[in-house]
Amino acid sequence: MLEESRRVEAGLAEMVGLVRGVIADGVVSADEAARLSEWTKENSLVATRWPANVLARRLERIFLDGRVDAEEQRRLSALLSQLAENPAGFRGGFPLATDLPLTEPEPAVVFEGKSFVFAGAMAYGPTHACEREVQELGGSCNRGVNRRTDYVVIGSIAASEWHQASFGGLLDEVVQYAARGVPIAVISEDAWLRALP
Repeated sequence: MLEESRRVEAGLAEMVGLVRGVIADGVVSADEAARLSEWTKENSLVATRWPANVLARRLERIFLDGRVDAEEQRRLSALLSQLAENPAGFRGGFPLATDLPLTEPEPAVVFEGKSFVFAGAMAYGPTHACEREVQELGGSCNRGVNRRTDYVVIGSIAASEWHQASFGGLLDEVVQYAARGVPIAVISEDAWLRALP
């Protein structure tokens, strides 16, 4: 187990170097994206761990059609910049969210015309980066819950005791709205990421 942990740590460090190399010139070419995709496939153990799993999922979605268009390159560049700016996160310095009160069954995530609130720290990057993704897909974002909120997205980086974290009060509000018949879906960051194009 210790050996596996060391391999993963070394792999994540290697990925940091690759990511920084790719974004050094400020442009992510199709070839660079393809090389990163190959790296995640060749390093499958590492690619299942945060934050490599975020990158692996994005690359998998990009290459579903076998090519990288300009918008995909732009989004990938933004993600790589976020990952490169947060090297402490690559070291597993944050506890992961566990046992959160997520909506079951997991709802389909729709962006167009829907309102999102982000709670907790996101592996994807700062809240403003997540909000920008939603807005570019036709949704809107708020910092607090209200009757028009459709989704509360719980960040992957969170205190293991979520109810003691700063967003515990926000989730209490969601429960109060639900008791009054206002349907607000509480979803994981992973569910939100899987819904991104």
